[in-house]
Amino acid sequence: MSSSNTTNHSASASIINNEINEFPKNEQDEDLQFITSNTNHHDHDLEKGSIKPKSVREKIRDNEPVMLSDLDWDSPEDPGNPKNWSKPYRWFVTMVAAWMCLVVTFGSSLYTAGIFKIMAKFQVSQTLSLAGLTFYLVGLSLGPILGAPMSEILGRKPVYMISLPLSMLFVMGVGLSKNMGSILVLRFFAGFFASPVMAIAGGSISDIWEVEMTGVAMSSFCLAPFAGPVLGPIIGGFAMVHKDWAWTQWIQLFFSGAILPFVIILPETYKPAIMRKRAKQRGITIEKPKLTPLQMLKLLFVITVARPLEMFVMEPIVIVLSLYTSLVFSILFGFFEAYPVIFRGIYKMDGDITGLTFLGIGVGLLISTAIYIYIDRTIYFPKNADGTRGKRDEKGNIIPSAPEAMLLPAKIGAPLLPIALFWQAWTAKNSVHWMAPIAAGAPFGMSLMLIFYSVLLYFTYSYPPIILASALAANNLARYVLASVFPLFTVQMYQNLGVDWASSLFGFIAIAMMPIPWIFTKYGPYLRKASKFNKQAAAQAAASSTVEDAESIAELELSRTLSYRQ
Repeated sequence: MSSSNTTNHSASASIINNEINEFPKNEQDEDLQFITSNTNHHDHDLEKGSIKPKSVREKIRDNEPVMLSDLDWDSPEDPGNPKNWSKPYRWFVTMVAAWMCLVVTFGSSLYTAGIFKIMAKFQVSQTLSLAGLTFYLVGLSLGPILGAPMSEILGRKPVYMISLPLSMLFVMGVGLSKNMGSILVLRFFAGFFASPVMAIAGGSISDIWEVEMTGVAMSSFCLAPFAGPVLGPIIGGFAMVHKDWAWTQWIQLFFSGAILPFVIILPETYKPAIMRKRAKQRGITIEKPKLTPLQMLKLLFVITVARPLEMFVMEPIVIVLSLYTSLVFSILFGFFEAYPVIFRGIYKMDGDITGLTFLGIGVGLLISTAIYIYIDRTIYFPKNADGTRGKRDEKGNIIPSAPEAMLLPAKIGAPLLPIALFWQAWTAKNSVHWMAPIAAGAPFGMSLMLIFYSVLLYFTYSYPPIILASALAANNLARYVLASVFPLFTVQMYQNLGVDWASSLFGFIAIAMMPIPWIFTKYGPYLRKASKFNKQAAAQAAASSTVEDAESIAELELSRTLSYRQ
């Protein structure tokens, strides 16, 4: 857009905002308070010199259709705004979302506790029985593809209400299966239908917390998807002492059923869904979408599949950081088979006790969460004299930190990863007490979480919403696809190389990747500036200021919807 157009754009926005502010309020018509400050789509008509368009308030008064994105909260104190809910209630919503994610990821590793009984029951190899874990993780990797359109159309709560019970039906099917083929197919669909929960739960957190509190809430929430896989072998190991393999599925059903009552009373947090419901209650007509259903599906495909794959091939930031998080995540899932080799093979532990060895990783996860919260409260959002948090300008608006500042947790976690792997590699011996390799799990759990926190934050601060959704989808896909493969070769690798050199191999890879946070600290600004995706986003944002470019507007709004996921 030219400089003259930019001037007109600002002037026209000012005219309409003044018109909204000056329009007389009718105390008997509370619908007229249901307005927004988003008026950019009127500017094109003003630049042409046409008749001044009606404000949103006037359209509502005259019973004319308005765009859903034009509707806003009644006031800054609107009790319907999730950010205005009481803090205890928002923490309740946060914990329910976290519990759902814990249950979903818990189901991935819980299955591995029954591997040996599955092998005996169906007379299959260990690799084939482990494929049940692989199929579940592949299903989880597809979460954005399914969760995105469901969330956009229905809101967040209906997705939870549909996704979790459907997944439970397939979990039940796995437990009732009579052959390995049906187990694999049903495990895939159990993961696939659970995946929308993982895809949108982070969005529920961002819906209800202010910017300065999002980091603390998100760190507490992010603990759950990583704690789930750690708890699986612990609980499943005890169950397998006296029960059949199918009990891994019944336990998952029990945990899923326990969260359902809380999901039922969970409120809707997604603003467009709340606005749509309010508009219906107040008799406000919403304009039909400018895109056809086919165009919207195409747009969803671009954001959740095509562009993530392109970014994973073409975007250095996404390639390197996604591979880094995928490595740590995959080693965790490889440990589900490596730990039995170590603790059952070397230390002759029973299956139930072997599961407890994962407590070391769990302790590391808790410590890393505490470390991140400390960094968030003291460095990213320190408390100001007036009681607010974070660096602010003269108007009180938060001044965002540079993306590279978000790499601090990774700089702590990066050295811990090779330390943990070499620690485990060379202490897992008969001559060394079993507590030593278990303790190695603590620095591993710390590195896992701290690296993940940093990458999530770095993406968030590096990309605008229109690109961020795709960057996170690429990271999600890479993590789960790579993690689904690792268990298939971990046993053979540890048996052929031995525990010492198998874990050391991972350790050497971790050393090679350890400088990544410091490399991005130095070269990150250049890479972000050179990113063709950031350039495309800037051009598309400019294009969306014209009413003709409905697709650009829709993509921007949809991308904002999808910009938070695990």
